[in-house]
Amino acid sequence: MNRLNLFAILTLLSLCPLSSQAQDQAAFQKICTTGAGSSDIAVNGKDNWCFLRNELRHLSVGDFWGERSAKTAQAADPKAKDPMKAIIAYKALLDKENIKLIVVPVPPKAVIYPDKLAGASLPVKRYDLSLQKFYQELRKEGVQVVDLTDVLLKARKSDNEPLYCLGDSHFSGEGCKVIAEALAAELKKETKLQGKTKFSITKEKISFKGDLYKTAKGMPSSEERTVYYVKGETKNAASPILLFGDSHTLVFDTGGDLYASQAGLASQLAAALEMPVDVIGVRGSGATPARINIYRRSKQEKDFLKKKKVFIWCFAAREFTEASAWNSEVSIQ
Repeated sequence: MNRLNLFAILTLLSLCPLSSQAQDQAAFQKICTTGAGSSDIAVNGKDNWCFLRNELRHLSVGDFWGERSAKTAQAADPKAKDPMKAIIAYKALLDKENIKLIVVPVPPKAVIYPDKLAGASLPVKRYDLSLQKFYQELRKEGVQVVDLTDVLLKARKSDNEPLYCLGDSHFSGEGCKVIAEALAAELKKETKLQGKTKFSITKEKISFKGDLYKTAKGMPSSEERTVYYVKGETKNAASPILLFGDSHTLVFDTGGDLYASQAGLASQLAAALEMPVDVIGVRGSGATPARINIYRRSKQEKDFLKKKKVFIWCFAAREFTEASAWNSEVSIQ
């Protein structure tokens, strides 16, 4: 090929516009980067939707594991920045106890509802390229990851009820139910764990002011969402299934400022599996504090680990960069 032809081809390529996918991805990244720089914790979107600033920051940084974690992680300790290292180390500990680890990151609200972000009108599709790459890397290391993104994107097409709260950083009661059913299906397939307890479920609308609406400017004072109350013993310390992580394991389930009781992920999962589950949840970060609480309980209950078959580690996906620490040296006993 002569220089003239090569120059002509390069010129044509330079004049070609970005593909539609690339344009949408660039627009999504720009919105997230702008939101990450907000002075407010709550970033207003369209139609009374609010987004958490830290979540948008997480989505703006790109790849965040391995050497990249030194630049992307919020953790202060240089040894506790890489989520990949911590997750693989924890799996190795559980393997020795014959306990299966299932990692369940809750997709960012902005990934499921990109069309509700302020700014460009984005089509609804996957924009979480770095998260998808990270899950693939974890799977290569033998870690079972349940990526709920496609499940939720599919569910929002057929469900009029939002799968996330508009004014809160958590999934909604409807989203909680969808996630629990997907997890139950995964558990039945992978572990054959299923009980015989039939739980009664009642549907009800509740009104509450979420954590984002409490700080947002120009937003409603509350929102009304559907929850599904589960009647019966949904939690049992002797259950072979432990659900642990951040406040996604507690919201709508423990009452008080978490809006409802017996309607959260643990209760919905118990109903779907027809058996109680054990829960160790924290209101802060699900990355390290939840594992420390498991260690403490293991020290208090000598047969704790012997009772368990599956650990379900559920936390907001933003924790991969926003957690205060990803300590890879947390023990289980």
